[in-house]
Amino acid sequence: MPFFCTDDNTKIYYEERGKGQNVVFIHGWDCNRHFFCEQVPEFAKKYHVLSFDLRGHGDSDRTEAGMNLAHFAKDVKDLIENRGLEDVVLIGWSMGVHIIWEYIKNYGCANLKKVVLIDMTAKMMAEPEENWPHTIFDSYTRADGMAYLEECASNWPGCVDGFVPAMFSDGPRQDLVPWIKEMALKNTPHVMVEMWLAIIQKDYRDMLDQITVPCLYTYGARKSLYTEENAQWLKEHIPDCEIAAFDGGHIHFLQDPVNFNKAVMEFIDK
Repeated sequence: MPFFCTDDNTKIYYEERGKGQNVVFIHGWDCNRHFFCEQVPEFAKKYHVLSFDLRGHGDSDRTEAGMNLAHFAKDVKDLIENRGLEDVVLIGWSMGVHIIWEYIKNYGCANLKKVVLIDMTAKMMAEPEENWPHTIFDSYTRADGMAYLEECASNWPGCVDGFVPAMFSDGPRQDLVPWIKEMALKNTPHVMVEMWLAIIQKDYRDMLDQITVPCLYTYGARKSLYTEENAQWLKEHIPDCEIAAFDGGHIHFLQDPVNFNKAVMEFIDK
């Protein structure tokens, strides 16, 4: 099995397929590489595709160290360098978007060709003193975040039962919900707690102008975790950003995969 060992001795599981343009998929919180099951085989027909499990997720080590976005971004950088990849297209979903932004903040865009950002906000939580409208679920306060952290730690199955259907909204492919729940339940609660804490406190609004490569932001046309207004806000604040909507919610790349794949590949090939 292909593993990359980080400098802190954490084994990261990865898979490579295809030849051509380098494309790296980065999954979201409580997920793994299998969530891109509708993308990787299709993209590998024309690109060199790398998918992997973030530390603490999937078949990578369930370490207690490095559970923060800076370390996750470093793992991405080190994996890219280990595989000798250049002019990379990064495709991140949800927390994977934050990892891309953290990567760009820390390492710049020198080795990137383009980025694809799948349904995320620059700041998930609103502080008491600010009127930030683009949080998760329209409104998400520090109290909401602390309550959810407690639920993740004490009742992870209950969190899964609530969060997974919310990702699908009322869109297609509801038949996938049991499989997604099954995958999510394999996660370790302490990792989920640490990484939820890591993402809800981040604010990437002041670094978006550092994205100096073309960007595509995708979102679900059905009401889910984030809104169309959030997409428009990102389009206005990322220098070279296109937006595209697909039938579904937060997980629209599995709900509307044919259209999603076509649009993303057209963006890559421009």
